[in-house]
Amino acid sequence: MSQTVNQAPAQLSDLDLQSQLSELARNAANTPLKGRFILDTGRAAKFSAHIGPLFVDYSKHHIDHNILNSLCSLARQRGVEQQFMALRSGAKLNNTEGRTANYPSLRRWAIGDNATNEQDSSINAMYCAMESLVAAIHNGEHRSSTGKAFTDVVNIGIGGSDFGPRLVCDALANQGLGNLRAHFAANIDPSVMTEILATVPAETTLFIVASKSFGTQETRCNAQTARTWLETTLATSNIAAHFVAVTSMPEAATAFGISEHLVISVPEWVGGRYSVWSGFGLAIALCAGMDSFRALLKGGYAVDQYVAKQPLESNTPLILGLLDVWYRNAWGMSSQAVLPYEHHLKLLPTYLQQLFMESAGKSVKADGTPIQNATGGVIWGTEGTNGQHSFHQLLHQGSDVIPCDFIASLSSHNPIGEQHQALLANCFGQSLTLMQGQTAADIEQDLIANGMATDAAQELAQHKAMPGNRPSTTILMDKLDAESLGALIALYEYRLFTASFMWGINPFDQWGVELGKQISQRLMDKLSGNSDDSTSTALDSSTAQLIYRYQQAQTS
Repeated sequence: MSQTVNQAPAQLSDLDLQSQLSELARNAANTPLKGRFILDTGRAAKFSAHIGPLFVDYSKHHIDHNILNSLCSLARQRGVEQQFMALRSGAKLNNTEGRTANYPSLRRWAIGDNATNEQDSSINAMYCAMESLVAAIHNGEHRSSTGKAFTDVVNIGIGGSDFGPRLVCDALANQGLGNLRAHFAANIDPSVMTEILATVPAETTLFIVASKSFGTQETRCNAQTARTWLETTLATSNIAAHFVAVTSMPEAATAFGISEHLVISVPEWVGGRYSVWSGFGLAIALCAGMDSFRALLKGGYAVDQYVAKQPLESNTPLILGLLDVWYRNAWGMSSQAVLPYEHHLKLLPTYLQQLFMESAGKSVKADGTPIQNATGGVIWGTEGTNGQHSFHQLLHQGSDVIPCDFIASLSSHNPIGEQHQALLANCFGQSLTLMQGQTAADIEQDLIANGMATDAAQELAQHKAMPGNRPSTTILMDKLDAESLGALIALYEYRLFTASFMWGINPFDQWGVELGKQISQRLMDKLSGNSDDSTSTALDSSTAQLIYRYQQAQTS
């Protein structure tokens, strides 16, 4: 039986943690990254690891064995290992909602480890229903209201119901794995549905209404738009075959008009930003195939096994999380760049923004007491080499040091000449330059050797100098596929969990998004002019002014 645990069993206080991390950083700063490679020619092999289908090189970080041992000692004093044991045992680490966070149990299903307890039974039931529905749609047993096989799938969801399946479907889109075209509607902006509905055939389009609560405003509005469009376009109200639902509230889905046998029920403890491993991955299974979805789970399972078996000092995902905490709390690094040198991972930075910033954007601990250290940080980035012609100037010469993750495939699904080789040359060259840099003195000598006057060379060299000493991680996969992507996502989850356990926060809730939703609902009546101001909360002058301008625009 699951039990609620204190998520912050730390023996070491926040202030002591901060003090020891800062002292460690002061000592580490005396040796630049470039110098670490000179001092230890075997460094790369020592600080790299194979994790399932991934190869992770974290040798371009401020780390050596003494630093690593110190970080691991602090992690033990903060109870990180116990927290991971509690996570795997099904303890209710999401204490503010009284829920487990045993996401490895979702991934076990892919290797046939099912139905050992009530929680696993519900997981197995979810996946069996998902597998059955996917098979019925693929083999033509379940068809549209006009008797035709489906050709297009529109996933209507937002947040975790959108980012995960959208990322995976896009990542696998060029691999010829399925025969259904994927589309995604998240934003409530009417342009989203208008443009999707203009491109899909009404007779053969299936809509997935993906909402954990089945009460999300954006999802319900977009689903209603789809229903109205189908009824109008097909000139019939008999459109039930075109809608399936994924939710933790099946009764709400059937009340909306979705047939009970077309509803996939997801356990309530599954959080949105971790839900790609669950029935919310239905769009993946439909568009890339159930085998691809299983492979995604298997990739995550490989990381689960690695993390469970490796000691802390060689547990790479956890080490990356410890480095995140160290950089955030002692080095003053407040953002992280994610740079996939793989076109079909272009949505990964967006996915990781939710995973990290919604999870670690907290200012109180799991027990409700204020945190005395900085937490979280900004995740951002884009695909290489596009970023090199945009923000890499800031990465190399900006005043802030920003750790970077470089992610690449060793082989391309679409080889053309030497283009993939050039892509990797840029990827590896960027991480090398961030680490090594180039001094003004060296640049000045090169300029003079090439005929520039000494004074001019001295001045220009100051502008061209690259400080270097900027940390990065490089993550490689043989070729982007579902299993590699599953491992990659799981690696980032464990990295996040480690940092969160170090800070003592609950990374599984997201109360910070709720108040804005509630206020937007209250403002709907005001925007329409139907509110009773005598009973509603008075608005500040700025918000009142904005509402007035909207109302005036509707009458002009």
